[in-house]
Amino acid sequence: MKQNEATLISYKLTINAKGKVYTERSVSEIDELKERLTPIMFNTLKATIRTAKAELDKVHNKIEADLNGRIFNN
Repeated sequence: MKQNEATLISYKLTINAKGKVYTERSVSEIDELKERLTPIMFNTLKATIRTAKAELDKVHNKIEADLNGRIFNN
C-alpha cells in the first residue's frame, strides 16, 4: 500500500498452520478523517462503509455456518 493510501474496510478468510480457519473483518474509523475530506466525500464513505459492514456480516455468518457444519479431522 502506498504511503498516501488507507484501507477503510477489509475482510480475510485465513487458515493457520494447525488448520484452523477463521475470518477477520476490520473497519477504519473515518471520523478522524472528517477534517481532511469534503462533506460529500465523508458522507459517501460513511454510507459505503455502513453498507459494506452489513454485507460482510452476511458473508461472515454464511461462512461461519458453513465451517461449523463441517467436521474437521485434527
